[in-house]
Amino acid sequence: MDAFDFQLPENPPPEMAAVAQLGASLTRLADAVDTFHQQHLALADTVARTQNTATRKAPGSLPWPLRWRELDRDAAAQVWAWLIDWVDWAVTRYQLAEEIPACWYRHPPLIEELTSLAVAWHTVYDDTAAADGPLLWHERFARARARLRDWDDYTRCRNGTHTDRHLDLDWPAGWRDDAIHAANTDLSTRPAAAAAVDKPAAEEAQST
Repeated sequence: MDAFDFQLPENPPPEMAAVAQLGASLTRLADAVDTFHQQHLALADTVARTQNTATRKAPGSLPWPLRWRELDRDAAAQVWAWLIDWVDWAVTRYQLAEEIPACWYRHPPLIEELTSLAVAWHTVYDDTAAADGPLLWHERFARARARLRDWDDYTRCRNGTHTDRHLDLDWPAGWRDDAIHAANTDLSTRPAAAAAVDKPAAEEAQST
């Protein structure tokens, strides 16, 4: 909208002065609307970037967040296929055959470790990730490889031969009930949460 630029003569009639005031008000309103529009565009862009980051999946259409214990059969089938492919690639690419036993899929701790590495790898190579993401992944991967080597010694699976590991120790059968009892005992000693107070109602009560 073009700015209202109308020069009033001296001692203008009231009708002309009123029109001039109205025009000036319209100009200010148009400026305010334009400012609001620009702010709205900037906010929408910020929200879009945030949503793209928050909802980014690693990768594609896999369930996300990826928690093995929460997967149903169909979701788990997708994750298994994806993870097997990624581990196959990673073992070849990073020469990990001596660090990861070929029966990794029979060791739940290794499944979790390799899933974490795979998810992180896909995330840092996403087109919206930070430029130093791959470098940070490799730094953490170096630490993960040390853990994987420990697991290789721990499982004692060699040359594709799986060895079942039997735990020497086990928790007592009633540990869960004991833990719940201890938690309830702790909770009983804590103060209750303060009740929410409706502020207008409270102020009205004080005024009376």
